[in-house]
Amino acid sequence: MKFKVLLMVAVVGIAGCTTTMELSPVGEGKISSVDEKNYSLGVERTVYVGEKVVSRKAYETIVRSGYVKASNAFTLTGGLGAVAISETGSRGDKYKVVGTNEKGNFVVSIPSTHLTFGVAPSGEWDKTIASPSFWTSPVGSGSAYTLNPPTTTFTQVESSTPLSDAGYINHELIYTGVGSDGIHLLYREYTFENMARSAFAQELVYPVDSTSVRFKNYKINIIKTTPSDITYVVEGE
Repeated sequence: MKFKVLLMVAVVGIAGCTTTMELSPVGEGKISSVDEKNYSLGVERTVYVGEKVVSRKAYETIVRSGYVKASNAFTLTGGLGAVAISETGSRGDKYKVVGTNEKGNFVVSIPSTHLTFGVAPSGEWDKTIASPSFWTSPVGSGSAYTLNPPTTTFTQVESSTPLSDAGYINHELIYTGVGSDGIHLLYREYTFENMARSAFAQELVYPVDSTSVRFKNYKINIIKTTPSDITYVVEGE
C-alpha cells in the first residue's frame, strides 16, 4: 500500500511539471489562382528590342494555413536522450502547427523529433516543450531548454504549393525589331520550372504598318514602332 501511495505521488509530481498537448488538424488547403504578368490590360507600355512585350505565368496553387515563420535566426537546445533538442533555424523558416497545449497556445512540430514547442499569442516561445503523449513529453516541460536569442518570435503564415499537374501558362512574346519586311516578335514557351521548350518557339512577322496584331488570345494595339523600341497596349488576352 505504501509503495502504491508513493507511486501515485511520484506520478502526480511528474504530471505537475510536464506540459501536455493535443493534436489537432491543420487548416484545410484551399485552391488559389496565381497569374503573374508584366503588363496590365489597357495600359500603354514601351519596351526595347530583346525585351518582353508579354510575359505571363499562370497556374493554380494550394494554400494551407497552419504554419509559423521565424523572425530571425535562432537555436533551441537542451534536454537529454530521447527528449534532446538541437534545432537551428534561419529567419523565415517555417514550422507546422500541429495542435495546442494545456495553456491554450498552439504548438509547432520540431523537425526530426517527436517534440513540439509552444508559441504564445505574442509570438514568443511560451517556455513549453511537449509531445502528443504524456509519457514521451520531457519532465519539467521547457525548463531544460534554451531559446537563443530569447526575443525570437514566430508569426503565423500560409504555405503555398504550386499544382503544376493542373495545367499552367508560361510564355513570353519578345520584340526583336522592325524592318522593311515587317514587325518582328519572338514567341517562347517554358516548362513550369522555367526551362525553355525549344519545340514551342516561333518567329512572328507582321506587316510594318500594322496598328494591331493578334496572337493566340492576345490582341495588341501598336502605337509606335522604331528599330529600337515598340509602344503598345495589350487589349485582350
